[in-house]
Amino acid sequence: MYAEIVMIGTELLLGELVDTNANRLAKALRDIGLDLYYKTTVGDNEDRITEVLDSALDRSDVIITSGGIGPTVDDVTRQAVANATGRKLVYSTDLEAEIAARFRSFGRVMAENNKRQAYIPEGALPLSNPVGTAPCFLCEDLRGRGVVISLPGVPRELEYMLSKKVIPRLVERMGGAKVTKIRILRTCAVGESNVDRVIGDLMTSKNPTIGLAAHAGQTDVRITAKADTEAEADALIATLETEVRQRLGVAIYGVEKETVPEVIGRLLSEKNLQLGVIDTLTGGRLARGLIEAGFGDLITVNQHAIDVSAALQKAGLASPADARKADLRALALGLAEYVTPPDGVGVAMIGPFNDNLTFIALCGPRDMRLAEAGRNYQDSNYILSWLAMQGLDWLRRVVLGQLTSPADWNE
Repeated sequence: MYAEIVMIGTELLLGELVDTNANRLAKALRDIGLDLYYKTTVGDNEDRITEVLDSALDRSDVIITSGGIGPTVDDVTRQAVANATGRKLVYSTDLEAEIAARFRSFGRVMAENNKRQAYIPEGALPLSNPVGTAPCFLCEDLRGRGVVISLPGVPRELEYMLSKKVIPRLVERMGGAKVTKIRILRTCAVGESNVDRVIGDLMTSKNPTIGLAAHAGQTDVRITAKADTEAEADALIATLETEVRQRLGVAIYGVEKETVPEVIGRLLSEKNLQLGVIDTLTGGRLARGLIEAGFGDLITVNQHAIDVSAALQKAGLASPADARKADLRALALGLAEYVTPPDGVGVAMIGPFNDNLTFIALCGPRDMRLAEAGRNYQDSNYILSWLAMQGLDWLRRVVLGQLTSPADWNE
């Protein structure tokens, strides 16, 4: 059985409101194991809503709408559902009485335009809404294509109707709920295309499935499994997770909501290592991430405003323009050595220099000395976040003792 959601409201298309209802609906359907294949947003136009619902009924078993069942002229969802399901729109005196009683409970008299809410597709099942004035309904398509369930756009009302009236009926139609489990494996400093290259063949699996989500300097690997029981879903995930971990190896830094600074902070604490940082490249992002994660006490030097020109002169270079790549790599290593605590790790991130050269250098346990040059510098938050993540990833791998040196790194 497949589901589809249709979010109705011109204000959504204009960007006036953030569509939180779609998120609520998607999570509720996921929790019972009902596959959601499509989400459509459409404005308050009867013809277009009818067209969307007609297409949805051709491909999905359950269509849930949100919005457009209020008392105003532009609330046309009722008529559109009647059109799409091949039914007439009829007036219900029972619904009118229910709406009027709801208003009386507020100490108010029902306005004339609220009577519009008493219309319903002929033969549809009314779903009483005790937390609002808009009656909801469940309408079967006359041609047997599926069912449309229309819910309010008011989030509080939608959430109540979804949990109390809709989900129980869907579980019954499904013959019982399924269990959907999700496992997130987090990688850093590895591009989405590289992750795809390594595990792309696994992404054709039907159950469990694998999906990727890219962020600045990170790529998440999402494993999703559906089964009759939680134990069965966990077993499905475990098998695929083992294969993914074997292929991606140390590129996976953590799981679920773990962040790179959190993981590095714990590693440094476990190994009793201190950290020194010089960062003229990203404005101190590397150290700031660790401080915000609660590990600022591990940082002995946090300097992101050093005079690089003076450091260049000390290294025998008149200016960045006169510098050669090897000289700047040596400078980066010298700065990393300068901030390295007696028992710890030093990281230097400097640049940009001529040709947009950037350098990351690291001095760590076991006399490890590494430096790398890059030419991807741009003064943008995305690129700076990427560079900070690369520095953090170096630090993580060094502490783990699993840093493989590219050919152009110095040791």
